[in-house]
Amino acid sequence: MKFKVLGSGAGIPSRTRNTQSFVLDVVEEINQYFLIDASEALQHRILNTTIRPSKIKHVFITHLHGDHIFGLPGFLSSRAHQGGEGIPLVIYGPPGLKEWIEVTFRISSSHLNYPIRFVEVVHDGEYEVEGFTVKSRLLDHAVDSFMYAFIEPEKLGALDSAKLKDIGIMPGPIYKEIKKSQTFQHEGETYATADFLSPPVEGRKVAVHGDTRIIDRPDYLELLDGADLIVHEATYLEGEKEKAHQYFHSEIDDVLNNLSRISYGRLLLVHISNRYDAEMLESVEEKMGDRAVIAHDYLEITIPRDSR
Repeated sequence: MKFKVLGSGAGIPSRTRNTQSFVLDVVEEINQYFLIDASEALQHRILNTTIRPSKIKHVFITHLHGDHIFGLPGFLSSRAHQGGEGIPLVIYGPPGLKEWIEVTFRISSSHLNYPIRFVEVVHDGEYEVEGFTVKSRLLDHAVDSFMYAFIEPEKLGALDSAKLKDIGIMPGPIYKEIKKSQTFQHEGETYATADFLSPPVEGRKVAVHGDTRIIDRPDYLELLDGADLIVHEATYLEGEKEKAHQYFHSEIDDVLNNLSRISYGRLLLVHISNRYDAEMLESVEEKMGDRAVIAHDYLEITIPRDSR
């Protein structure tokens, strides 16, 4: 599993940062990509990667501000001619997203060669997506803005070959059959497969925020607790907490302090304002140490199992 940053900037792009768009790469797990937000120039960003649009079958939009959706119509149109013909797409997002896309396509006389299904997300929503559980949580922004928590299913533990040998079953294709079963028989005896497996491996969790003020509710922090990767906006740097709150955004120190109450693997700070130059961002990163990473375009983070 990998997390790929196609755009790391806030509302206005800069020479080094496009506006916000991400891909959760689960090709190794389910041969797909999950697209999160669709900033302007998204289709061109994808051309600079190895991502295949036809393998994007689920899109998650955090909120309807332009810097998060203006690239969606172009991406949908390009996908139709990049191997996506006939491959259904599901788009998750706030109320109004379906209407905006339909009006845009009607006025521009655009047509697709694959079906789209829209899912209108809600606070505390839960969705089954290709075996993953995806939870939506309403944030605190000027418009409805959501966090998506992507939770991988747990993986079966490994077979204990020593135990199987003890009852007379030697290694071979039978092991694969045993692992897929609930029970198995050997020499007239019935055994429970679970007795021959190590404990299951917990699935990974990645939480991706839309734009938001700081949220310190216990239920919100409980959902984030144990995440392997938290992606959170930090539009404002140190000393700008009041301005961040005024404009429904977050400030870096507030993010770090809020999340210090839970356990997580890595924190990726995104939605970086174009007001800050590289020298200032480098100074902030030095102060944070290993607590967090400030995103840059085309950054790729590998999320191994047991990364917490």
